[in-house]
Amino acid sequence: MAKQIEGVTDTLLLCAKNEFLEKSFKDASLRVIAENAGTSTSSIYTRFKDKAGLFNAIVKSTADNFYQRYQEELDIFDKMAPMNWYEMLEYTDNQQNMLIDMIYDDFSAFKLLVCHAEGTVFSDFINNIVEYDVKYTIKYIESIGNNAIALKRLTPELLHMLCSSYWSGLFEIVVHDMSKEAANVYFHRLKRFFRCGWQDIFSGG
Repeated sequence: MAKQIEGVTDTLLLCAKNEFLEKSFKDASLRVIAENAGTSTSSIYTRFKDKAGLFNAIVKSTADNFYQRYQEELDIFDKMAPMNWYEMLEYTDNQQNMLIDMIYDDFSAFKLLVCHAEGTVFSDFINNIVEYDVKYTIKYIESIGNNAIALKRLTPELLHMLCSSYWSGLFEIVVHDMSKEAANVYFHRLKRFFRCGWQDIFSGG
């Protein structure tokens, strides 16, 4: 096995991140990445197998950590005593603010996941989060005995649309390269907007 030169892997990852951010996964060039890293494409194939493997090396841990943290928070919430509407809002607000912190701790990786992952296994990044949200929203509604689902104020299709709209809206902070300060203001308004709609569904308005 050929000996790998120290520092080349890190340089390749940095150059690849810049190329993916500029051109997205589909249009990124391994040749350009290798040239910018001062090496050859064979160095990429040796270390990462292919372009998908290179993209994976940059974003996988970020995606996995986000999924895991969100799943853990949902599991904790699910095991708690049922909360009323206002208690639930306060609790979830705190958890979602934590997710905002995670996004800004590794903003460029989230930019790749949200905006530049088409053609990779990460193209469903947001939809995977939505599926978690749908599952636990149903469990919460059932746990508090609300009749929104039973009386069809909330159908499976509408629930998926609402969860998808919310998470797509949240990740607009990444799409638009907002500062964290601006994102917090935007996120506060987004939550207020959805809160009114959910309250209407829960109350039977």
